[in-house]
Amino acid sequence: MTFLRRLLSLALVQMAIEVAAVSILVILLQSLLNIFPEAFLQSPFGDTLANVCYACVIVGVLFLASRWLEHRSLADMGLPRKRWGRPLFLGFLCGGGLIASVIVVLAITGGYHITGIQPLNAVQLVVLIIASGLLALLLWRNKGKRKLGFIHYLLFIAIGFGLLPIAAPLLLLLAAAIQEELVFRGMIFRLLERALGSWIALIISALAFGILHSTNPGATLVSTLAVALTSGVVMVAIYLLTRNLWWVIGLHLGWNFFEGPFFGAQVSGHATYGGFFSASITGQEVWTGGAFGPEAGLVAIFIVCMVGFLLCIRAAQQHRIVKPTWRQQASQAAQSEVTEEGVEEQQSKL
Repeated sequence: MTFLRRLLSLALVQMAIEVAAVSILVILLQSLLNIFPEAFLQSPFGDTLANVCYACVIVGVLFLASRWLEHRSLADMGLPRKRWGRPLFLGFLCGGGLIASVIVVLAITGGYHITGIQPLNAVQLVVLIIASGLLALLLWRNKGKRKLGFIHYLLFIAIGFGLLPIAAPLLLLLAAAIQEELVFRGMIFRLLERALGSWIALIISALAFGILHSTNPGATLVSTLAVALTSGVVMVAIYLLTRNLWWVIGLHLGWNFFEGPFFGAQVSGHATYGGFFSASITGQEVWTGGAFGPEAGLVAIFIVCMVGFLLCIRAAQQHRIVKPTWRQQASQAAQSEVTEEGVEEQQSKL
């Protein structure tokens, strides 16, 4: 094996190449999109189009890296082409349930208030909740079966009707979730883990994820740490347990969707368009997250950190934690010594 091939086989080098390729291509794409008027790019349609293009670029980089750089399938990298719908949907509901628990606490303490809702939107919301719950139950019970029945398709139609008011922001948030999860969990964490182990990779990727959001509107040092401690840890913990990026993308999408279009709050400092109803969040910023959104408040930090901590413990109990390469090499060396001693003892007996 040549020096160049040995160099390209290193996980840290592969990560640097993939992240650099994504950064360069995204910057070039941004420059290309600047040919459009600024008003168009800031419009809901223009913003959605740009984010879908960014997501396609990142998917393309990961696909090419799987073939020409890492020489492994997308399934090995956490993106199986089959059976992706179930983990995406269940992750979506889990993310929604997580942010819903935060909103419920804020509502109980008087910090969250619904300020307006249209009758048709209320009907669509009820249909969406009931259909999603029934579909999640069917998918969970029939997780070993591939075929979908008439009831499944009927529920899909009901969910589609319920999603009509928020179809456009849902597409935007899906594109954003794909971008961030493929880069931070699919590239940075996964490749760091191969070299440095799960725990060091978790810390580095979570801090990088928090720093990425430090430039968002309304961001503070507290919000940066909150994103790192909550989303950065929970997403990694889910990936450790499932080794499936569809689960993580679904969780990310569910959190942002329910936080913004569903509950009407800010999403990482950004206001979302569309939704079922309008709402307001009042109270001390340290608890509610202020202009950045509920994810930067102590309520979210306590709840999500507790969930992330429990998930990490679960991953450790299931022996899903990867050791750093130097510890793996030390273990292999110790095992080989034990094996050699055993062989020598057997030979001496003979």
